[in-house]
Amino acid sequence: MRDISAQLGPSRLQPCWEGSGFTSGPPKDTSGAQSKNLFSSYADYITWSDAEQVARALGVFERMLRVYRGVVEKSYSPEGEPPQQRWAKILDEVRREFAFDGYQITESLRILKAGESRPDHEMADDQLYAEALRVLRHARNQIERLPSVTREKGEEDIRDVLLVALGAAFAGRCTAESLNGEGKTDLLLRIGDRNVLVGECKIWHGSTKFREELIPQLFGYLTRYDRHAVIPLFIREARPEEIVAKAAKELAEHPRCVSTAVPDHDGRQYNFVLRSVSATPWDVEVALIPFAIK
Repeated sequence: MRDISAQLGPSRLQPCWEGSGFTSGPPKDTSGAQSKNLFSSYADYITWSDAEQVARALGVFERMLRVYRGVVEKSYSPEGEPPQQRWAKILDEVRREFAFDGYQITESLRILKAGESRPDHEMADDQLYAEALRVLRHARNQIERLPSVTREKGEEDIRDVLLVALGAAFAGRCTAESLNGEGKTDLLLRIGDRNVLVGECKIWHGSTKFREELIPQLFGYLTRYDRHAVIPLFIREARPEEIVAKAAKELAEHPRCVSTAVPDHDGRQYNFVLRSVSATPWDVEVALIPFAIK
């Protein structure tokens, strides 16, 4: 994991340790560069014989692996190897290292004792949300490679393809047309009696409809304890990049928008934080994931 930290850089590595309950100190192992020293400044002060501390450390390692997967999948391969294939090879190597200590790494990058199982509801909501968005992005990429899947299909038919992808990844816990808030949301991922993702799918029909219909509709489906949402936006225009820019602009300039993340053009995911209209408002993370379809 110390070697992996070198691939993340301090800006990606530090958030993995934040909130873990560990306090950093002067690194005892100073043989590496800045990222490795940052990793050691925490890891060197963990009592590895303490089961509680080990469990918290494994949570940090899980977050590191998820961030690392994103780095690998966005990196350039001179051999033209697909991103998922590159990651699969790296993950196999990491799994072998952990296996020596009696640990297994699941497909969702959870680190468990060999033979142990841990229910999904023990994962933090933000981890489940990030995993669900990853599944949607990969489903989007595959859909775009197979235009026959969406050709002449309506919004609900395309949504059902996403429902299959999320259902497969989360053991059937994702449902469609589910009652929540003031209506039926297109996609609802509920784990451990908590909504970890509320999704509203739309085919692009212009900026006005997007602004005046989609956003109010999405917020109508969100309750006070729903903090994560996604907008899969289906685009049938000849220049989808222009539509993505318009949609992102509408969200960024919406009166409810309180923050906008740096655009992820490579992953084609655009993140915003929108605030509800309420006497006691709450903030919701909203990810825009565009689909260029036929």
